[in-house]
Amino acid sequence: MQEYILLAILLVLFFAVILSTRYLNKPIKSLFIIYYLVLGALFVIVKERIDNAYEGATTPNVNWIVNNEWVADIRHLLFVPMIGLLIYLLYKGYKDPKGPWKRSNILGVTIPLAALLAVLYFLFTYTYGYHS
Repeated sequence: MQEYILLAILLVLFFAVILSTRYLNKPIKSLFIIYYLVLGALFVIVKERIDNAYEGATTPNVNWIVNNEWVADIRHLLFVPMIGLLIYLLYKGYKDPKGPWKRSNILGVTIPLAALLAVLYFLFTYTYGYHS
């Protein structure tokens, strides 16, 4: 289970974003939390099955191809909703001048946030796709 630390860190970061926002109501937050919990559990279960099924394969490329396809699918299911949510939250924060963020702060947060997501996206792909 030590190999899934990056997934746990990603899920904790995503949960922190979801739970700390004031622009989403409780049912929407609950939907996001359930979505990411189910997706995380599904990823671990299927990845373990792939690793076990192709453990003694005579052609090592078969495992690599199946694993990379699975990681690519989960990667998109993890990051696309979060990117959409972050864009929505940045927009709502920009349009709400009474909010905790000033408009200038939002513009300063966008570039580091995009860089962080790009790094996490790459790390997820490398750790579970290519490196496995």
